[in-house]
Amino acid sequence: MRKKQKHRIWAAIFLLILVTLGVSGYRYESERTPEYAMEALMTGLAHQDAEAVSRYARVDALAAAAYDESTAILARDIELLQAEYPQDWFFRHDTAFMEQYIAGRRTQDLQLMQRAWALFLQPAAIPAETAEQDDAAWCAREAKEIVPHYRAKLQAVTPVAAGRAVALLDITGDDTAYGQLVPHLSLRLELEQQEDGHYQVVRLANVAENFAPVVKGIEDYCTMKGIQ
Repeated sequence: MRKKQKHRIWAAIFLLILVTLGVSGYRYESERTPEYAMEALMTGLAHQDAEAVSRYARVDALAAAAYDESTAILARDIELLQAEYPQDWFFRHDTAFMEQYIAGRRTQDLQLMQRAWALFLQPAAIPAETAEQDDAAWCAREAKEIVPHYRAKLQAVTPVAAGRAVALLDITGDDTAYGQLVPHLSLRLELEQQEDGHYQVVRLANVAENFAPVVKGIEDYCTMKGIQ
C-alpha cells in the first residue's frame, strides 16, 4: 500500500474520532461551565456548525497534539507494530527512519487534516471524485461513510482545578463492518476556561490508551477496502 494511502487513513480515523463527539448533548443553564461547552460542541458537530465547533474546541491544537503524540508512539513502537502486522510494509522500518519520515511529513499531514475537517463541515464544498484524487476530499468522503456507524455518550464532566475540567466520552460502534473497525473508545478531553468565561476543549489526554485499537481499526479498514 502506498504511503499516501496510509496517511489518508490516519486522517480519516482522526476525523471519525472528532466527529463522533457530535451525537448526544446535555442541557445546562450557565454558558460558562464546561458542561455547557461540551453540549455546545457536540451539538455544533452534529449540525456541522463550523463556528460553534471552533468556539468550543481548539481543533488545530487538538489535531497537532494528537498527531505528535501518536506518531511518537508509532516511531517508538515500530518494531512491535512490525511483529503484530507483518503484512504491512509501512511498519518495516526502524525508529530512526520513522522519526525522520514523520518530521518531513508533519506540516503536510496537519494541513491535510485541517482541509479534510473543513470539507467535512461543508459537504457541499467537497469536490467530485476524479482520477487525480484530492486527499482531503477523500478523507471527508470516507468520514461521511464511517461516522454514522458510531455513537458518543458523555459520561462525566469533572472540574480538576480553577478554570480547568475533564470530560469523559465513550464512543461505540454499531454491529456493521464499519462500526466494528473501532468497537469502543473512551476519550478523556481536557477543557480550559477562556477570557470571556466560556470553556474550550484543548487536548485529548489519553492518546496512548487509544493508540492500539485505532491502529487495529486502520489495519482492518485496509483489509476491508482491499488496499493492504
